[in-house]
Amino acid sequence: MEFDILTLFPQMFDAPLGDSIIGRAQSKKLITVRCHQIRDFTTNRQNQVDDYPYGGGSGCVMQAQPLYDCWKHANSLGGPARTIYLSPRGKTFTQADAVRLAADYDRLILICGHYEGVDQRLIDAVVDEEISLGDFVLTGGEIPAMALADAVARLIPGVLADTVCFTEESHWSGLLEYPHYSRPEIWEGRRVPDVLQSGDHGAVERWRKKQSFLITLQKRPDMFARLLFTKADLKLLGELRDEADDPAVRNALARLHTGRITVRRTTKRDLKGFETMYQTLGLSPAAAIDHITTLDAEGITCFSIYADDHGFCGHCAYDVDGDTAFLRPTILPHARDKGIDTFAVAHVLDHLFAGTATKTCVISDDLPSDVAQRLGVVRTANESYILAKKNWRK
Repeated sequence: MEFDILTLFPQMFDAPLGDSIIGRAQSKKLITVRCHQIRDFTTNRQNQVDDYPYGGGSGCVMQAQPLYDCWKHANSLGGPARTIYLSPRGKTFTQADAVRLAADYDRLILICGHYEGVDQRLIDAVVDEEISLGDFVLTGGEIPAMALADAVARLIPGVLADTVCFTEESHWSGLLEYPHYSRPEIWEGRRVPDVLQSGDHGAVERWRKKQSFLITLQKRPDMFARLLFTKADLKLLGELRDEADDPAVRNALARLHTGRITVRRTTKRDLKGFETMYQTLGLSPAAAIDHITTLDAEGITCFSIYADDHGFCGHCAYDVDGDTAFLRPTILPHARDKGIDTFAVAHVLDHLFAGTATKTCVISDDLPSDVAQRLGVVRTANESYILAKKNWRK
């Protein structure tokens, strides 16, 4: 991976990217970091890179020409590159972006802005995407560029000793990381949790996963609300709910179904459940058998959903037209807001995208908003459908 950084302050990058893990990665030729002084590409004696903005206003704007010449020089040093402008108006950078950039590109060109910003014509001409560290403003793009380069570089094979070094960290799986402890066993009267000294690796793994759930729920409920739970996750969350001393934690987990969930292809043995569903929807129960028996003939794939203590919970049906699938989930009221609906729809989406033919899934607009949030899918402009892409879990 190569990083070409366009900046007014190249010396700022020496320590952050030249020492420690990233520095060693450069020594091993796993990554290359080149900093380019934008002032070297000016055409005036003062090495001026900024000027007053058209239309008036405070401050100055970085001029397009020196930036463009600097960009052309950097771009000529290797193969195809992704150009990123570090900007407070860009998309907020996440771990998922770091993974995407590390996986999809061999070269990144990072433009560090200053003053009131960069001439829009330069952005229109060469920038592929704008990225921000968050909803705040810094004096320049150097610190965001360091953060992005560090986050991406450490994902390059060989930079860290093992992939587990980053796959168990905060944000990798949508969870915050579990607590860490080191020697001594007792410090200032505080003990290391007994489970970490038990030698039971399975118990340690379960404790760490539950702690990740707990910390995410308490510190980042917005992240917790987007999690997709497996059957094993729901079981651990049930244990966490029962063990929690904090009433807020118990209440937050009270609705989750922690028993068995079964999602299976629909057959005539599901008739009783379909009759109940039809009746709940105000339809004739007698039509249920016709619906089940004509699924294959109509090219519809249907899955029935069951959960312990809740019985028949609904169904997810889809048909395919070319590379687009149309998914229609129907979740009965007693099964909503418990994780059953999310698990079932996610299960069917995984089945649907298991092959290579389907690229997009259009989900009917009766999908509950909380399920849409967990699945990470969004409504289209007319708010009629929700689109799920092939890599919807990423």
